[in-house]
Amino acid sequence: MVQLAEISWEDAARVLKESDVALIPVGSTEQHGPHNPLGTDHLVAAAFSRAIGDRTGVAVLPVVPIGVSEHHRQFPGSLWVPPPVFRDYMRSLALAAASHGVRKVVFINGHGGNTASLIEVSEDLRRHNGVFAAVLVAFPPGMEGHAGEAETSVNLYFHGHLVDMERAVDTKQKDRLGPIEMQGFNRIGPASFPWDTIDLSETGVLGSAGKTIRSTTATKEIGRELMEPYIEEACELIERLKKADLDKLLPKSHK
Repeated sequence: MVQLAEISWEDAARVLKESDVALIPVGSTEQHGPHNPLGTDHLVAAAFSRAIGDRTGVAVLPVVPIGVSEHHRQFPGSLWVPPPVFRDYMRSLALAAASHGVRKVVFINGHGGNTASLIEVSEDLRRHNGVFAAVLVAFPPGMEGHAGEAETSVNLYFHGHLVDMERAVDTKQKDRLGPIEMQGFNRIGPASFPWDTIDLSETGVLGSAGKTIRSTTATKEIGRELMEPYIEEACELIERLKKADLDKLLPKSHK
């Protein structure tokens, strides 16, 4: 058992002595369509981290359930904190772990809105605090759509009892922002704009402008096929980090 919240301080001392790597799962509490739980991103980050921790023996910190999600604010139940607050909290959490001997931190991030802040925090930890930090997305690379088939399938795989497939919808994403045509996820012509979900979708199911994003086709088996190879890939990375010399991971001094 490597979930720090579920073991005693004596057991934590043993786990932290055995490895200087720790996982910090983080996500959000935000709308994920009418069929998925608001906690999708942090629930997936926690489940993904637990799987990695169980297979590699590294410490897994309690999940951080709220992130940078103000763009979902028009949907009831969505919660958020400002980026500066989020960055300060995540940095402080990593340094608290470092005070107990953790020198390699991997943020397991379930929410894209957190990414820029986590990269900035990781940069600061690595350059100024002698802690190697990296960001590992909790969903496989290339997985498309928000609350669509893939993400819903991952939910079905990890915690299917929280998904109501009778409410699942296929949604055609809006293709205009006022008089201007949209392309992709958040582009108007050659420019990107800071979108709110409601600009793109009435249901909260998102993908690409003018495209129909399907969630009704999600299955537990699709979720398994997406996540199991990715869990193995993540575990391989963690095993390499466990063996890596910290000095080789930290930046060189400037002259």
